Amino acid sequence: MKRLIVPLLLLGAWFAAYGQTPESKPNFTGTWIFDAQKSSLKVPAPSTMTMQIDQNDPQVRFARTLVYGNQSFDWKLDVVADGKKEVTQNSTLYTTKSRVYWQGDSLVIDQKIIAPDGTTATDLVTYSLADDGKTLQGVERQVTAGTKGSTTNKWIYDKKVQ
Repeated sequence: MKRLIVPLLLLGAWFAAYGQTPESKPNFTGTWIFDAQKSSLKVPAPSTMTMQIDQNDPQVRFARTLVYGNQSFDWKLDVVADGKKEVTQNSTLYTTKSRVYWQGDSLVIDQKIIAPDGTTATDLVTYSLADDGKTLQGVERQVTAGTKGSTTNKWIYDKKVQ
């Protein structure tokens, strides 16, 4: 009888673990304002930066505006956060191939960047929420082919109160 109980318990545990629905993911929706004082960057900080995230799982839309002095740079990405669909964006400066996926409670943007001269780089940004959803943290790891090492930046944003 004891020999029968252990396999039944294991089988029951397996059904309990795999029969559950996936846990809901945190919602990153909001307007996020860059905080240079809290951030740790190896690149020059923008004068200002605002990022809008609209998450309607599995669809995620990013819209970011960076300002350096008198110059403004806009970036948008509309993607399915499944890690499978790759979005290609072309500009005069480079081509970017982006995938977005979940890593636990973090949302990851994985980008491959190709310059017209053939130089390639990877940019991996892992976003997570803190302070009960009032703070967005983006840990960015950049690697350019042919260079030694990588650069890590920690971008901190505060949620704009509506």
